[in-house]
Amino acid sequence: MKNHAHQYITQLELEPHPEGGFYKRIYESPLLCQTPIGERPLSTSIHYLLESGDFSAWHRIKSDELWYFNDGHHLNIHTLNQSGQLTSHKLGKGEKISVCIPANTWFCAELDRHTESVFSLVSCMVSPGFDFEDFELGNREDLVTIYPQHRDIICRLCRE
Repeated sequence: MKNHAHQYITQLELEPHPEGGFYKRIYESPLLCQTPIGERPLSTSIHYLLESGDFSAWHRIKSDELWYFNDGHHLNIHTLNQSGQLTSHKLGKGEKISVCIPANTWFCAELDRHTESVFSLVSCMVSPGFDFEDFELGNREDLVTIYPQHRDIICRLCRE
């Protein structure tokens, strides 16, 4: 399975993502829309690959993001809403094949911690389109202060 991950990384020309994993933008709408923070493409889309031992760190964006399962092992996507409710979604074969993360929701993703040599390949669509200006990587101390009841999962899935 690890070889399949590297084949996808090479074939799809994926690059490291700041939150973890690998990605490549595959679509950007030529249509533009006005948002409170500026003009954005109507939508954007990426391929995203996560390997065992890595994770997509807690982050949030200012747009809705839809995740679609493509290949590999199922992926656990965790969300924290503004009232502090933690929800976990399983994305994969025999599970959900798509998940929508509402704008401004803290979220992260991981493969099962007890599996080795696996990967998950997904596609993500963001609307209004993604811009790194709209991306916020979670700060461990800040998130634990806001959501102390979720300290363990926040600490485990934040980057230093």
